[in-house]
Amino acid sequence: MALGYSEFNFYDDFKAGLKIEELPEKGVAVIATGNPNTRKKLLNKVSPSLQFPTLIHPSVILMEPKSYRLGRGCIIAAGSILTSNIEIGDFVNINLHCSIGHDCVLGDFASLMPGVRLSGGVILEESVYLGTNAVVLPNLKIGKNAIIGAGAVVTKDVPANTTVVGVPAKPLP
Repeated sequence: MALGYSEFNFYDDFKAGLKIEELPEKGVAVIATGNPNTRKKLLNKVSPSLQFPTLIHPSVILMEPKSYRLGRGCIIAAGSILTSNIEIGDFVNINLHCSIGHDCVLGDFASLMPGVRLSGGVILEESVYLGTNAVVLPNLKIGKNAIIGAGAVVTKDVPANTTVVGVPAKPLP
């Protein structure tokens, strides 16, 4: 029995698992796909009666647990470190070994791939995707639906619907 649940089934829209349409009307579900837009689409296909717990791996370090706001349906993976005064929206995925500095805000459906580093005061708007080992320097804002490429170092605000890559991060042409 892991995380207090005795049964796990995997559902998807592809050929691998059980079909999403086969999900029960009531129960507990987790949407674990990394793509923010796919998570939104899957959420819209399932029963509104389902419960979506927030799952936090036991190895996650929460430096000041009482200073957080955690939304529903979030996943915080092994080895991640969260400092203090952090706001995390609904259905946010924080992958392996991420670190999140003080006073950060992570909007609904944000996705942080392994090794992402957010300095203090960073704001991620809805459906932001940060690639593996991306770094965001202090007090910056990443706009809705922005994509930060793997290994990028963000040194200034990123507008909505923009993809940036490189060191320092620059918009794709």
